[in-house]
Amino acid sequence: MMDQLMNKLKVYITYLKEHKKIARAAAVVLIMIVAVVFFGHNGEKEEIPIQLPEETKNTETSELTPEETEKAEIFVDISGQVKKPGVYQITEGTRLFEVIKMAGGLTSDADKDGFNQAEVVSDGEKIVIPAKGEGVDSPISSGTTASGLININTADSTALQEIPGVGPATADKIIAYRNENGRFASKEDIKNVSGIGDKTYEKMKDKITT
Repeated sequence: MMDQLMNKLKVYITYLKEHKKIARAAAVVLIMIVAVVFFGHNGEKEEIPIQLPEETKNTETSELTPEETEKAEIFVDISGQVKKPGVYQITEGTRLFEVIKMAGGLTSDADKDGFNQAEVVSDGEKIVIPAKGEGVDSPISSGTTASGLININTADSTALQEIPGVGPATADKIIAYRNENGRFASKEDIKNVSGIGDKTYEKMKDKITT
């Protein structure tokens, strides 16, 4: 077997020696083929991933925040067991304890359980802080405005009973409604209270406010 291979190799060598031009041409062609394959492969442009710039989040400052509405200036008159009774200018939505603070605080004789310090006061309201022992017997109850109207959002049971058609039971219903549903948006909303219909409202509408 080896002899046959050697003989064939000798024949190829002899042939190439006799045909040097063909051998050179074949070598050149082979080199060109190798070069084309090699450089063609390495010359291929690699796909370079293009990284687009990421969208910047929140690049623009949001200016959708609504402008705060200026609260209206209102006036209340506070007297009774405060150190500096008088008329005070406050902003709408102010609570009674803030008015008391402006008025120098409570006196030592004030009945702290006789009124609701967390209630929101209304424009023109007349506030009388009761002394100990006065309680609901105070001649002027919290919730009565300077014009004599009863504020159905702030009036206590005694003041509510000054409204035509409102007795103790109805006054309790009004207070219970406020506790469960919040302030009356308008005086007509008092008709939402059980027992107060159109006829009763007609009697009281000129005596109440919110």
